[in-house]
Amino acid sequence: MDCCCELIISTRFLEGVMKQELYYATGNAGKFTEVAKYIQLHAPHIELKQFAVDLPEVQTTDQLAIAVAKAQQAFKMIQKPLLIDDSAIYFNKFNKFPGTLSKFVYSGLEFEGVKRLFDVGDPAHFLLYILYVDARGQEHVFEGRCDGHLIKPLVFDADPSLPYDSFFVPDGASISYAKMRHEFTLYAHYFYRIRGLEQFLSWYLKQ
Repeated sequence: MDCCCELIISTRFLEGVMKQELYYATGNAGKFTEVAKYIQLHAPHIELKQFAVDLPEVQTTDQLAIAVAKAQQAFKMIQKPLLIDDSAIYFNKFNKFPGTLSKFVYSGLEFEGVKRLFDVGDPAHFLLYILYVDARGQEHVFEGRCDGHLIKPLVFDADPSLPYDSFFVPDGASISYAKMRHEFTLYAHYFYRIRGLEQFLSWYLKQ
């Protein structure tokens, strides 16, 4: 039985269970909406709340180190169990790029500029580290990854907070992340963040 099916079955046993409060530390509205939809569907006993904060990032190409540092900062501020993640897109033709600089690269080059960095069909992947920090401040790391290729849409059609969705088509699919979001439930298994959440919830529901 696959992970997603196990989660759906598990929720049948959670009816009547008291809501468990969990914070998701992010200032990105697009990220929060994605995570909230998935948790509501697969773990409705969890009341997900947004801790809207933009945390400073250490300057490094080590993506996991950035995620851990942000988790530590967020927990010091809120002192409650929380989720936090760090995601980045990598164009495989380059060495760890844009990677941890993804947000800054898009901010500087914008839509047309980013398209000059690659050719249509170039391989790329999204990588995400999602961290759960428990009530004791202990970190638990889960990973989500999706491989695919790049396209050059004529117009920008993504959520402004998730700009690379316009350029990325996951392996096995024929449309971009941006278009998939219109029918999120149907395509959820393609999203790297959902793959990380599957791992987290599979672990969390057994605790």
